[in-house]
Amino acid sequence: MSHPSSVVYRSALEHYLLTYGDPELPPSWLMVETLTLGQLNNVIDNLRLRADRTAIAKRLGLTDPVLTSWLRTYVRVRNICAHHGRLWNVGIGVYPAIPASPAISWLKGDAALPARSEKRLYPVLVSLQSVLDMVSPRSTWARRLHQLLSTRPPMNLAGMGIPAGWAEDEFWARHLDSRWTCVQGSS
Repeated sequence: MSHPSSVVYRSALEHYLLTYGDPELPPSWLMVETLTLGQLNNVIDNLRLRADRTAIAKRLGLTDPVLTSWLRTYVRVRNICAHHGRLWNVGIGVYPAIPASPAISWLKGDAALPARSEKRLYPVLVSLQSVLDMVSPRSTWARRLHQLLSTRPPMNLAGMGIPAGWAEDEFWARHLDSRWTCVQGSS
């Protein structure tokens, strides 16, 4: 089946189904791209073999328990946002596991995640950046987050569990320092 090059497809899945007849089913990566966060969480939770979850987590630089915890947290945060809920100054009910392994990209300082911050939005932001470190190492998300948060009063940041001086922690500083990003990007 051929189509003119000017055809605009709504999705890669639509393109595949209209363009290719063999194999009948599209590749798994294409199917995963069409899943919602909740569906992705369910797929990973329902994998029969723990080794499969472990292999997926490893590709993201995580462990199985950390991956499942973070996915559940992302689903919760997404649902709060989708239903116009509040993330500021509230607990979100589901929290990302704090990685014990030094191999997982995480905050470096001993006081980088105060106990009062563990049940707020801040560790979710850290976990998102940790995943981005693996899947999109050149992402500018940390810089954009810093720009956004630097416009907010300290009281608002504290309500989200973001500690004073958060950007000075090595975890964030390496993303905010353009010299590090240039060195990282050239290797």
